[in-house]
Amino acid sequence: MDNNKKIAIVEGLLFLSGDEGTTIEELQFILNEGNIGEIEKIIDKLIDRYSKDKACGLNIQKFAKNKFRLITKKENAEYYTKLANVKTESKLSTASIETLSIVAYKGPISRANVEDIRGVNCETIFYKLKLRNLIEEAGKSQDVGKPMLYKVTDDFLKYFNLNSLDELPKLKEAIEEEKDIFNRGS
Repeated sequence: MDNNKKIAIVEGLLFLSGDEGTTIEELQFILNEGNIGEIEKIIDKLIDRYSKDKACGLNIQKFAKNKFRLITKKENAEYYTKLANVKTESKLSTASIETLSIVAYKGPISRANVEDIRGVNCETIFYKLKLRNLIEEAGKSQDVGKPMLYKVTDDFLKYFNLNSLDELPKLKEAIEEEKDIFNRGS
């Protein structure tokens, strides 16, 4: 595989890894690259490219000692804040409400566990809910792979006018109320 192809793949992997980022070792494994120095050179090349290209809104951040992720450039932050405000002003979709309900009732919970319950990929919904500050990271699970756990935020409580999660309707009560509604006519 030529070097340009490897650079493109690493760039795509950084994009796909999202906020959690990825390590050089993970990139090395995925690319089946024997020399870790080659992966470091690719990362350095991408960092150099993003920092020099003024027409590009992205950068690469190194964090947690050995992880890398794509981030937006700080000099454009005011525009990204406006986007976040626009996004929070729009209504939540049915899928977002469903996902948010699962996090509220089952949290802290991993995205994979929410996806198991919903039966669909929730990556984009999690991204949007984090952008709206309705869910936040709540540590790592002790399960295999130590996935990130999520819980609802104080903004969630504000949004739904709750003092605490104890005020959420009890699931059994909700079912009983539905039964009552359907039994009224008989």
